[in-house]
Amino acid sequence: MIRSRSSEVATMRTNRKTLVEERYNGIQRRQMIFMQMVKDRASKMKASLAPFISNDLMFKIFLLLPIKTLLRFSCVCKSWKNMINCAEFVEAYNNEAQTTAILLRRIEPHRLNTFHVESQVNLSESYSIFPCTPSEMSNSKVINFLDIEDGKSKVIDLNISCFGSIVASCNGLILISSMFERTNMFRRPKFFDSHERLGRLIIMNPMTRKFIKFPLGTIPSEISYSESYGLMFSQSKGVYKAVHLFMDELGHIACELWSLETRHWKSIDGPSKNLIRHFSRAPPIWASGSLHWLFTGYQYHTGYIISLGAEDERFSVIDLPKSIGLHDKIVEMGGFLTFVSSLDVNHLEVWVLKGLEGVEWVKQHTINIDAVVGSVENEEYSRPVLAVNAKEMIFRRGLQLYSYDFELEEVREIEMEGGGIHARESLLPHTNNLATWERLEPML
Repeated sequence: MIRSRSSEVATMRTNRKTLVEERYNGIQRRQMIFMQMVKDRASKMKASLAPFISNDLMFKIFLLLPIKTLLRFSCVCKSWKNMINCAEFVEAYNNEAQTTAILLRRIEPHRLNTFHVESQVNLSESYSIFPCTPSEMSNSKVINFLDIEDGKSKVIDLNISCFGSIVASCNGLILISSMFERTNMFRRPKFFDSHERLGRLIIMNPMTRKFIKFPLGTIPSEISYSESYGLMFSQSKGVYKAVHLFMDELGHIACELWSLETRHWKSIDGPSKNLIRHFSRAPPIWASGSLHWLFTGYQYHTGYIISLGAEDERFSVIDLPKSIGLHDKIVEMGGFLTFVSSLDVNHLEVWVLKGLEGVEWVKQHTINIDAVVGSVENEEYSRPVLAVNAKEMIFRRGLQLYSYDFELEEVREIEMEGGGIHARESLLPHTNNLATWERLEPML
């Protein structure tokens, strides 16, 4: 009886063990089946979604997005990053970008935690070129953009600041000249030669915050406003070039170029000495494949434009369509060089240059301002600021901005956010886009 009972217990234990093993194996089989089902379904979903979100469709969607959104999307996945940074997309996006204006403003005391350009330059050097103590940082300027649309302006703050001045803009890049002598903010270290200016030139895309720094050009004479910096782009080579036009100690006009391809300064033949009496504060204008300076002549009301071609690196002289006035200016409008002449306080003439060879100036518009603005007691002249894709002209009168619609032939006052522009604040035409000096890969 005892053996019989023990045999039954052993059989029960064996059966129970077998049952447990079967259940365990069954669970494992079901898990494997479930995992395989998930994988099969995922592969089917991937295959089914591809026709609905094609690369062509994503390309077109990305073209409609603002730059800040694009930069965030480039961090989502590798395929989006490659598309946003490929040569075809950057070119297409940049072609659709509209002209805006850069507005430099003194930094507020409590706003020192910004992307400071010169501080970033210090991090890339073996020693600190720019002293960046809190007291010196308080002398910085914040880089803003003035977004103008439908008669309203809005200041776009990118949280970027710098010590230097923005001296040029070309195809979405800006050129910052940051020099110790010009700002008089820094103490000259003893180990530098007394004839050497301290500082750097910086080419930067303020939207992407990418920058490249390089040495200052040749020291000009001590005459005030004896130099001018510019930025141009060689379309055939795909290379940006910084331009330094200056008057040397002998009074000769010289020019040197810094190519972002060769990374060094080279001298080229400058314009005739008799053409340039002094340099103005107005930066040169990039239009029609050349860099343009507006100069007044030695005789009363005479003037001309000196141009430097980005491809052949040669200077040429362009006669103005009429005599020059104190408030006249050149701007870029729809890719063409444009001369804006102030007839009086209430009237502007807009002349467009059709081609650099076989020069032909065409008067396209006469703007009557007094119909909207009314009389001004101090008789402020209207100064052109920029042209928005050949559709409207933005001009400044005192601390107020106005726009002129070329199609409707109407002038309207622009509603200014924050109470207008200060007297010493200047506006520089600029295009916000994805421009870069780096070689881009084609889209896969």
